[in-house]
Amino acid sequence: MEAVFSTNMKCESCLSKVAAVLDGAPGVQKWNADLSDSRKLLRVQLDESADTQQVIDAVDRAGFSAKILDESKEVEIPDKPAFTISSYKPLLLVLVYVVGATVLTESLHASFAWQRAMSYFMGFFFLGFAFFKLLNIEGFADAFATYDIIARHSRLYSLIYPWIEVTLGLLFVTSTYLFAANLATAIIMAVGLIGVISAVRQKRAIQCACLGTVFNLPMSVVTIVENSVMVAMAGLMLVVMLRGNS
Repeated sequence: MEAVFSTNMKCESCLSKVAAVLDGAPGVQKWNADLSDSRKLLRVQLDESADTQQVIDAVDRAGFSAKILDESKEVEIPDKPAFTISSYKPLLLVLVYVVGATVLTESLHASFAWQRAMSYFMGFFFLGFAFFKLLNIEGFADAFATYDIIARHSRLYSLIYPWIEVTLGLLFVTSTYLFAANLATAIIMAVGLIGVISAVRQKRAIQCACLGTVFNLPMSVVTIVENSVMVAMAGLMLVVMLRGNS
């Protein structure tokens, strides 16, 4: 059973608070919200045994109000944003800069070393993405909490996350404590991947916070690929290091 509600949510911070009570709530299969609509629509897929009042009560516990809408009236909310290259233009441009910086830096060495080049790439990746998050760290924390499984329960983690990326970026670029940097990257990105996959599978129309809130990037399979690649790269580097020390 699907029910649509109008709410008084206003921003990503509001959405993160509602997500905390709806995610995993009894009877709620999946849900998404459209804050761009003047009615601040909330669409919830419920079990047959569930009641719409459960959703209204849950939203109330989060500090907001929800009112059931008459489904006989036309109410349209896309299950997920349509994939278009233009939607991800900012992300693609940042990746182009990261690759360019990697190639330029590696070319300064006498010979090519793929492990060193990979470290440069990961370092510039973290530094570039952290820059955009730090432009509005409060907004990033709000958006991040809507899908990350740790940020959802810890505001502090959301606020220090960009600085974790800065630290990892500097370690990779300077080739310092690379084993620790790769291990931390594998763990952090893998944990983040869990929340991203969950959000995409539930078809929740939420903002991806990978570039902070400067750009309105939709959460999609692209975000899954981004996190997966970083986990794979860090894992590969760890395997190589462990074999080299054995």
